[in-house]
Formats: sequence, structure tokens, C-alpha cells
Amino acid sequence: MIGFSTFILRNYYAAIGWNEDNLYSSITRSSSALLDFQVPQSLILQLANAPTPIFFTSYALDALPQLNGSISYITTSEPLQEIGPSRTIRFKDVVERFRVFPPPKRPIAKDEVWLGGRRVEGRDYMLYSRLHLPSLHLSGLATTRLAPTLQAHLAFLSQPAPPSPTRPTSPNTPPSHSRQPSEPAPSAPPPPPPGNVLISLQHDTGRYSGEYTYSAQDGMFGLRGLYNFGWQPEPRYQLHTPKLRSEEGRSGGRDGKRIDEEEMMEGGLKGRFSAGGEVYFSAKQRSFGISTGLRFTTLPPVLPHSPNSPAPSPPTTLTLLYNPLIGFLSSAYSAQVSPTVALSTRFGFNVYSYESDLAIGGEWWIGRRRGKRELHSTPSTVPPVAETGSKTAKRDGPEERIAQTDDWSKATLRSIDGDAIENERLEKELDSPSPITTSKVEIKQISRASQPPSRVEPSQDVSEAVDERDGVLKARLSGNWSIALLYEARIRKCLVSVGIISDLASRQRPIRSVGVEVQYFS
Repeated sequence: MIGFSTFILRNYYAAIGWNEDNLYSSITRSSSALLDFQVPQSLILQLANAPTPIFFTSYALDALPQLNGSISYITTSEPLQEIGPSRTIRFKDVVERFRVFPPPKRPIAKDEVWLGGRRVEGRDYMLYSRLHLPSLHLSGLATTRLAPTLQAHLAFLSQPAPPSPTRPTSPNTPPSHSRQPSEPAPSAPPPPPPGNVLISLQHDTGRYSGEYTYSAQDGMFGLRGLYNFGWQPEPRYQLHTPKLRSEEGRSGGRDGKRIDEEEMMEGGLKGRFSAGGEVYFSAKQRSFGISTGLRFTTLPPVLPHSPNSPAPSPPTTLTLLYNPLIGFLSSAYSAQVSPTVALSTRFGFNVYSYESDLAIGGEWWIGRRRGKRELHSTPSTVPPVAETGSKTAKRDGPEERIAQTDDWSKATLRSIDGDAIENERLEKELDSPSPITTSKVEIKQISRASQPPSRVEPSQDVSEAVDERDGVLKARLSGNWSIALLYEARIRKCLVSVGIISDLASRQRPIRSVGVEVQYFS
């Protein structure tokens, strides 16, 4: 189960339109969710509260082996409406799972807000702080967007100095003779570093991304980059109507062939390649490192499927990493073999020492479907409609009005006087002294008012919400015969994680650790 702060950060990226997966540090994210999942090591209780859509609090308690706790505060510039109670929150968003991300998009600028002839929309930001008890360690994170494609991060860790082990003695206290004068005084352990500051600058254009980091503790500079081959920006306007696109699909285009017939291979995986690397140098340790990586990811299927198109490729991700300094080579293959099962394998090999390692893992979504549970428990809230002569008169709403017409080019959600109402609303906003928000989505809707509306495709989120399950079982087997099992589920109003790590090669201690984590969001 991911932490509450990580959950808030991912929702913040989604709210501002930032690509979460388009980084070199996330190149192995799909396989790490199945092979490197964290198992709770003790009894952990976490409570979170969202009093407003832009302010959040979290309290954590770790009971074993010693009592520790923490208090966290988070605030964002964008209201996060998706943050809700743990009883109704989307379960797949709070667990690390296998996922194939769509192609990255170029981040767009924030919507303009004008007041008195000046732009007052402000800048996107997120502030996070956490106080650890009883050690009084303070950690935090601050992130803001400097430009539509540029983002800055500042992370810090501050820890107080440990108390002095020696107590001051009074002048009347006689000297101690337990140690001879010739014996050297015992050397005190070196004090821990007071803290660390990490500065990161991310530049993302969709086609490529760069990350520049600096760590003040060891004076380390880092540079990471990732390039996506075959990346294409999204078209701003739809040049063809759905009717023309369907006719071209049936006729095979202008030349009687499909547009992608020459590039398409029947039975193969269709996806995109990404290549990247990193270089880092430590000024204090006088050392540097380098690594390169390659990733292949299948493209998500486009709905609805054409009858003449081949079957979509199963969600698959292949990664290859190589470190030339230490000669380490790692390859991973992850795929979703069924709607509820995903498997992954990883093989590591050292070209210098000929040592190797193999890891196998997977996840299995179990439990009753949430959509079916709500269907049986929640009664229908649709008010009865008076009986009329037509059977279709009972249906009322945008979906039913669209379903009654056979021609999708004539179906619309706008009323007959929609343009007049829109113009009247804009005139009132221009005369009003309140701030006017000019959204790019509204500009596109106004510009497309005169064009034929496009076909409304079925939403994938709706189908996933119906088929969402409230439990997942993960398993991992390493080359040293270490087995890890993790069960995550929603039980009543809480999110529960139960895990165990076992070592089959050890007869004295076959069970390494057992842990339970309970989270509750309100």
C-alpha cells in the first residue's frame, strides 16, 4: 500500500497535467511493482484527513519493535477532488500495481485568470512536511512549476544533534582512577550528519525529458535523460468527422489499403520504445557512475475496436539496464496474462564476476467486484416516470437521448438555444468585476460548437470502476530462495496490508518478518 503523501503527489501530478511516468528513474516502474513491492515489517497504523480539497493531514504510528510516530501536513495549489474516504476511494490508485502508461503528453500551461487587466492565476505548487517522533527528525518536500514544461523540487531532511553522553561533574567530585594515565581515551563515535538537501529540476516536453539533481550531503551532481521514439503530439482539432472516418475504415482509405497496413505486423506486439541514461559525480567521494536503459511498452487499445483490425496486444513491458562500470546487466519482462493476473520475471547478470540472479513475481486481483456489490446493496435512485404511449418515453437524460438516434453525427448534448445561452453567459462575465477564468477546454468547446460533434466513446474508467476488485495478492520468489507474500484489500472502511517474508534456505529462521498495515482516510 502506498503512503498517503505519495498518493497526494500522484493526484497533484494528474491535476496539473504532468507526466508521472516520463522519467528515467521510472523506467522500471512496471516490473518493480511486481518484483520490488514493500512488505510491512511491523504493526503500522496510519490515519489521514482531508478537511479541504487543498489541505491534508496524516498521522502514522509504528508499534513494533519500538514505538515511533509521525505527523504530516500537505497543501497544494490545485484542489484535489479525487481524494475521498477510504471506503469509496478507487482501490487501484492506492496500491502499487502493474500498469502500462499511455504515451506521454506535452504539459500545457495553467489556465489564465484575469483580474483588473492582470493575470492572477498564480503558480502550481505543493508543500509537504513531516515530523518524526520521538526523534524529532523533520523532512519535507516543496515542488513548483517554473514553466509549462519545467518543474523544480526541493527535498530536505533535518535531524537534531544527539545529546552528549557525558554529564558535567561538580568540582568536589574526586577524579576517577578506573583508567591508567597511559591508556588512550576512548574515541567518541562520529556524530551523524545534521541533514541533507536535495535539489531537482525536471524538464519534460513529451518527446524527451531531463532531470538534473544535486545532493548537498555528499556533493553529488546527477543528470538523467529519457527519449521516446515515434512520439507525436496530439492534434488540436479533429479534421474528420466520425462518419468519414468510418467510411475510410470500411473502404481501406484512399488507395484501398489501411493507413498502417505496411507497418503493421500480424501477431506482433505494437508499442513504443524509450531509451535513456544517467551520469552522476560525487565531489566529496571523488567517484562517478553511469547507466543506460531501454524500455518497450505496448500501446493501450483504442476503443471501440474496428471489426477489421487485429486483436489488441496484451499489456506488456520489457526493460533492459546496463551499468558499464560494474558490468551489471538486468532485463525484465512483465505482462498481463489475464484481466486479473499479471506476471513478471527479471534476470540480472554480472559480466565481470559471472554472478546472476533471478526473480519471479506476480499479482492476482481477488475479492468480490465492487460494481456487483453496489448493484446488490444500493437501491435504484431513479424516480418513477409517468407511463406514456411510447416505451422510450421513460428514459430521460443525455445517454438516453443519444441512444434514441441512429445517426451519431446528429446526436448532441447542447440545446437548440445553446449558442445564445453561451453568448449571454460570456457577456455577463465580461461585465462582472469578479475574476474571469479562461480555460483552454472552454475555448475548444466554443470553437467546436459549429462543428459536428464527435462520437462519444465508452469511458474506460467506467468499465474499470464496475470491474474493480477490492483485493490483490502479490507473490515474489528470489534466486536465494526468499519468498515474499503480500495481501492488500479494503476491509470495511479501512485499507489493510498483510505481508510475510520467508527464507526457504534457512532451517533455523524460516520466517524473517511478518507485518500488518492499516490505513484509514476520512
